[in-house]
Amino acid sequence: MTKVILKAEGLSKIYGSQSGVMYTALDEIRLSVEQGEFLGIMGPSGSGKTTLLNLLSTIDKPSSGQLEINGVRPQTLKDAELALFRRRELGYVFQDFNLLDTLSIRENIILPLAMDKLPVDEIDRRVQESAALLGIESILDKRTYEVSGGQKQRTAIARAIVHRPSLLLADELTGNLDSKASRDVMTSLTGLNERLHATIVMVTHDPFAASYCRRIVFIRDGKLFSEIRRGSNRQAFFQQILDALSVLGGEFNDVSPTRLP
Repeated sequence: MTKVILKAEGLSKIYGSQSGVMYTALDEIRLSVEQGEFLGIMGPSGSGKTTLLNLLSTIDKPSSGQLEINGVRPQTLKDAELALFRRRELGYVFQDFNLLDTLSIRENIILPLAMDKLPVDEIDRRVQESAALLGIESILDKRTYEVSGGQKQRTAIARAIVHRPSLLLADELTGNLDSKASRDVMTSLTGLNERLHATIVMVTHDPFAASYCRRIVFIRDGKLFSEIRRGSNRQAFFQQILDALSVLGGEFNDVSPTRLP
C-alpha cells in the first residue's frame, strides 16, 4: 500500500482587513499526496495557490481544516517542535534561490545539516551525493555570483534535499530562468523524483515546467477546480495543460516555441 505523505482536509484561509471585511483566500481544500508523487499546483493570479503552498509548508496556519504531513499534524506542535519538524521533514525551493552570497556553493548546500551535528565525513558524503544528483559537482567551491541562474537553482534544490526530507516544496522555481536553464532544472527535479522517489509539490504558472509533473491540480477563486494526470507522452500532457488553462481563465505566461517540450 502506498504511503500518504501529505493530507489536507477542508483547509480554509480567511483574512480580515482593518475595516472588518473578510476575504476567503482558500475554501475547503481537500488534497492527498502519496509518497513519490510529483504534483503541480496551477491557477491564475489571486487564485490561492501561493496561500496553499504557505499552508502546506507550515509557514502559515489555516483558519480551519486539518493538515497532516508524514503522519504529523503541524498545527498541534509548539513553536520549537514545529521549527525542528520543518528542518527535518520539509525541503524548500524558491524562485529567487535564497542562497547566501558570502558562502560557497558547497557551504550553501551544507546549511540544513549545520544544526544536526553530523560527523564531517557524513556531511561531505551527503553534499557530494546531492551535488552529483543535480550535476553541480564541478562548481562546489565557487561563489554564487560565479555561477549561472540555472546552477543557482540546482544548488537550491541540492540544499533542499541534502537532509532527505519527506516532502519537497517548490515555488515558481523556473520563474527567473531562461529556456535552457528551465529545462535543465526540471530535468534534474524529475531525476530526483524518479531515482530517489522524492515526493514533490510544485506551484507554478509555467505550463512548460508543469508538463514535468505527474499530476496537476488547478485552483480558481480559492477552490479546487480540476485535476489532470500525465500519461507516457509529456508533449501530449503539455497540450492538456494549455487546454485546462484556457478553460480556467486568468493570466498565464505566453509560451514561446523554445519553451515547448
